[in-house]
Amino acid sequence: MSPEWDEFHDHARQSIESLHSGFKDDGKELVASSGRRRVRGFAAGQILITIMLINFNLRTIAKFLRDEVEAEAEPDRVRADAIVRRRDRVWDNLYTKTTARDSILDIAARGELESPLRT
Repeated sequence: MSPEWDEFHDHARQSIESLHSGFKDDGKELVASSGRRRVRGFAAGQILITIMLINFNLRTIAKFLRDEVEAEAEPDRVRADAIVRRRDRVWDNLYTKTTARDSILDIAARGELESPLRT
């Protein structure tokens, strides 16, 4: 698992998960609901899903282009800092089976450990 491999697969996984969540979203195509896709047969289902995917992709492209135009209109706009998850800051992640670079107690003693609770 080279850094190039990790970078590519992280981006690819995030992209497909974003596609899935957007495609199943209640405010968009709502494919998760069986009532939304009432057809009989595999061919009819495939055509319906294809049309819904095309609609989703066109809406995503239009939003991207609209965001680009807005960004060019306001070049000095201050963007909010990205939220960095605790698991990424501390590198303690059960999903990837990685452990913290330093002991959690040492990080807390230095005052660098943030509360996972949001108020």
